[in-house]
Amino acid sequence: MKTVALKSATGRLRFFQVACILMVLVCVGASRLGKREWRGKLTPVHYVMIAGAIGSAVSGFTFQRGIANRPTQSEKASAASTPFTRWRAGNIWRIWSATTVGGWALGLSDLAGPPWLVDVLFAVALLLLFAWIPETAPTETHVN
Repeated sequence: MKTVALKSATGRLRFFQVACILMVLVCVGASRLGKREWRGKLTPVHYVMIAGAIGSAVSGFTFQRGIANRPTQSEKASAASTPFTRWRAGNIWRIWSATTVGGWALGLSDLAGPPWLVDVLFAVALLLLFAWIPETAPTETHVN
C-alpha cells in the first residue's frame, strides 16, 4: 500500500513537472511574439527582474532542504505535517520555483531586457525543470 502511494505521489509530481515545462515553453513563445527593442542599458526594473529570477532559482534548493529538515514532532507542528508531506511540498516548491525563473524571463522580455539574458533565464528554467528528480521519499507509515 505504501509503495503504491509513493508511486502515485511521484507520478503526480512528474505530471506537475511536465505541465511546468509546457508553461515555460509557452512563456518562451509569448516572449517571441511581443519583441521589445533592447536599448543597450539595464534599468533598475531590469535588475529587479534579474534578482527575482536568481532568487527563484536559489530558493528551490534552499527552501526544499529547509522544509525537509524540520523536526518531525514539536508542540507547534501540525498533525498534517509528516516527513512525507514535507517531502512532497519541498518537491512541489522546487518545480514551481524553477518555473518562476521562466516567468521572470518573460517579464524581463516584456520590459525590453537584453535578449541574451532572457534566453539564458529561459534555458536555466528548462534546465532546472528537466534536471529535477524527486529525492528519495521518506519511509514511514504516514504516506497518504
